[in-house]
Amino acid sequence: METKKYLTMKERICFTVGAFGRSGIYTLMSMFTLVFFQNGAGLSLEQGTTIILIGRIFDAINDPMMGMLVDRTKSKWGKMRPYLLFAPVPIAITTILLFTAPFKDGSTAAFVWALVTYILWGVAFTVQDVPFWGLSSVITPLENERTSFISTARLGSTFGGILPALLVPILYQSNLGYNKGFFASALIFAILGCSLSILIFFVSKERVPKMDHTPSFKETFVVLGKDKLLIIVIFAAILGSTMVTANQCADYIGNYLIIQNYTDFSMIFDEAGNLLPNVDAKAAYNGFWIPRGTIVTTLTVAIGVGMVPAMAVFPMLRKKFSLKQIYIGSALFGLVVHTLCYIVFAQDVTNVNIYLLWVFLFLMGIPLGIYNVITYALIADAVDYMEWKTGERHEGVCFSFQTFLSKVNAAIATFVFGQILGKSDFKAVDKSLVDIAGRQIFFEQSVDTQKMLLALVTIVPAVGFFLTIIPMFFNDFTGKTKEKAQKELEESRIAKGIQE
Repeated sequence: METKKYLTMKERICFTVGAFGRSGIYTLMSMFTLVFFQNGAGLSLEQGTTIILIGRIFDAINDPMMGMLVDRTKSKWGKMRPYLLFAPVPIAITTILLFTAPFKDGSTAAFVWALVTYILWGVAFTVQDVPFWGLSSVITPLENERTSFISTARLGSTFGGILPALLVPILYQSNLGYNKGFFASALIFAILGCSLSILIFFVSKERVPKMDHTPSFKETFVVLGKDKLLIIVIFAAILGSTMVTANQCADYIGNYLIIQNYTDFSMIFDEAGNLLPNVDAKAAYNGFWIPRGTIVTTLTVAIGVGMVPAMAVFPMLRKKFSLKQIYIGSALFGLVVHTLCYIVFAQDVTNVNIYLLWVFLFLMGIPLGIYNVITYALIADAVDYMEWKTGERHEGVCFSFQTFLSKVNAAIATFVFGQILGKSDFKAVDKSLVDIAGRQIFFEQSVDTQKMLLALVTIVPAVGFFLTIIPMFFNDFTGKTKEKAQKELEESRIAKGIQE
């Protein structure tokens, strides 16, 4: 008997295209906010990372509340889709505001502006983020369709994330400088992302039956407390937050582990440390064929290229292994790769071979690609687990934790990175130091600082990969237990009548 299919090609395409557009905005924020806060708004590393941490603490309340709001939503469009229609414009506005610096560098006003716009951006993005990914749990009741649906969408999301990694460093390292370069980037990705992400509203349909009653906020928390799988996923993600450090901080790797080692600083500063007249940063950067402005791009692309095949093969891995096995296996792989990367390059950080670094970054991208997909699959399982145990589905709340966790991962990784680096002898950018073409001049960092940077993007992520494994050992929603649950849920849904 042929299994019935629910998803349409339009839904698959528009969801993937929407994920592509949204990822451009999210990557701009997650990868470059700290860089902009420091080099555009003139804030210290400690101030920048404090803003990011405060914003994510706010999200600890904001995301689950948004999830409960989604679960309580009743409209002719369903409970997810209304937010997909109305959220894009606020996201575009707050993205542009986030990457403006209207006040004096490093001033209290600059700090407050950055904090407020960062929080407002988080609120606006959450309004769309929770129902966008939550849609995957109600658009089809079939796990195999859901798995391929999410995998394809995450591929689109990954390619969308590569785009700002390609363009943004080129813009801010051009004669536009940090402020105009980032503003132009925000304008481009705000318009592109929001115009693409709205498409799924017009073609999607919510097919999994709604709950018979709308739970109160208290009831929701009581039920969530019974969802063992969701709790496991949350703890695993938080403990493993630093896994993404290399991806989040590629800008620092490029500038101070690669570009610095190919730069002749005697052509930039005199022996007293003063900037020489008529400096040409391009001329001082020699001995390598890749332009200075695209080094960072090659590093982030290397990680992205590693993520793509991992996400593409995930549905095939899923046919042979459980989600638990795939999660633990990929985490062990990530731990080994990051540790080896440190061992290899710590021998001489002043002579990092970029070709070998590309290989390591590609390999680092593989477990991140798996993680990028598998967390959504585990959250979807958590929704089913809750329905199996309690008879109630809380897609909005469950997927709000996924969106919250993705932001917490980036925030904790950036916070740890920035706080530790800020206590070293790291020399921040001075925006007044530019060459004759208006390109930014970077200071030469000490060997100790370079070693610290290397450890922060290798050893720290390795620790995250180790810690994320621990909670996942307690996941028993696999094998025969899961098969039994899915069979019982299918029978229950047939009795209720699935909306086609």
